[in-house]
Amino acid sequence: MVVFLLAFLILLVCGIPIALALGGSALAYLALTENLSFTLLVQTTFAGMASFPLLAIPLFMLAGALMNESGITRDLIRWARLLVGQISGGLGLATILACAVFAAISGSAVATVVAIGAVMIPAMKEAGYDEDIAAAVTATASCMGPVIPPSIPFIIYGVMANVSIGALFLAGIVPGLLLGLGLMAYMVVLARHRKYPRESRADWREVVRASWRSLPALLLPVVILGGILGGIFTPTEAAGIAVVYAFVVGTVFYREIKWRRLPAVCLKAGLETAMVMLLLGLSESFAWVVAVEQIPQTLLNTLVQVSAEPMVTLLLVNVALILIGIPLETAPALTIVTPILAPLALQLGIDPVHLGAVIVFNLVLGLITPPVGAVLFSVCGISGVSLEGLSRTIIVPFMIGLVVLLLITLLPALTTFLPHLLMT
Repeated sequence: MVVFLLAFLILLVCGIPIALALGGSALAYLALTENLSFTLLVQTTFAGMASFPLLAIPLFMLAGALMNESGITRDLIRWARLLVGQISGGLGLATILACAVFAAISGSAVATVVAIGAVMIPAMKEAGYDEDIAAAVTATASCMGPVIPPSIPFIIYGVMANVSIGALFLAGIVPGLLLGLGLMAYMVVLARHRKYPRESRADWREVVRASWRSLPALLLPVVILGGILGGIFTPTEAAGIAVVYAFVVGTVFYREIKWRRLPAVCLKAGLETAMVMLLLGLSESFAWVVAVEQIPQTLLNTLVQVSAEPMVTLLLVNVALILIGIPLETAPALTIVTPILAPLALQLGIDPVHLGAVIVFNLVLGLITPPVGAVLFSVCGISGVSLEGLSRTIIVPFMIGLVVLLLITLLPALTTFLPHLLMT
């Protein structure tokens, strides 16, 4: 067991990809354990990928890539600016609103911040907003991407913890909206304090036209969730419907998707899928070792000595996850902690849907936690703001995210109300 843990840590420190670090540590364990064959690594890896619900991952990735290719970003941003631009801090509010809608299409924080930030950060800077504020708000708002459904992290957690993916999708709605509303309140207060300009009030006809133009994109999340809740299709089948919907919308309504671009779009979605699936496959062998060595039980016994209260345990888990989320991206961190925390929560009587929402939201905040974070690096590249400057400015938006995390931890109903209401 010591060799297993040391191998994992050494491989991480050496910069080995997380998927190979997971598989390599399991391989070291098998090599030093009698009566265990190396074929077990192959069997567990294959079992980690051979799951019908996981088919939703490449399909949702392809749907997001098709919607991105269709040019909806431009129409969504225009719609958001017309809708809230006249309010104090309107451009900031439009950015947050556009991120929320785009999040419900792409399911990715990095994709959201690149698509929206590339347009809105220069626009806010030109209008007189401080560039570091524009970058920080956009970066934090993009964290709604993996929380608001559809969500790849929720699919990963659902498969690994054997929890309903539809229920997890519903559990992410309120936390995502709370983060968006918190950022909007911050933007309004800051805009009034710094006297940021407002945009002119839009004519209602322009708002209607922009809404009509953005309607297909706005309806995609409704189609996905409505079909799942209505029992028309499963989350995996919903991903297939999303691909067909995105293709039809991009070719018929927006007329932006060109046939010659389809191979490149499919290749991009395929490469992203391959990385995730390799990670999930090799994480299964890691999870097998964790289960055999009874690490969850050992952790439970340790935590019970501190406190047997589920809420105290969740708070301690949150602290650990925040630290884990600093060096690790969301998907790799999920594959490591889920096999440990899911059995732990079951024994403590914590709702697995509530736990999933807390874990995913916590690890998503790691995307904007200095000094490491994929979203931070993406925003720095888009805006030209230094990582040091952005790290200072993002403190307040990050604290808003922590407040939302604390709320959903202490008030489980915020994440379980919709699943219980609509799926029972």
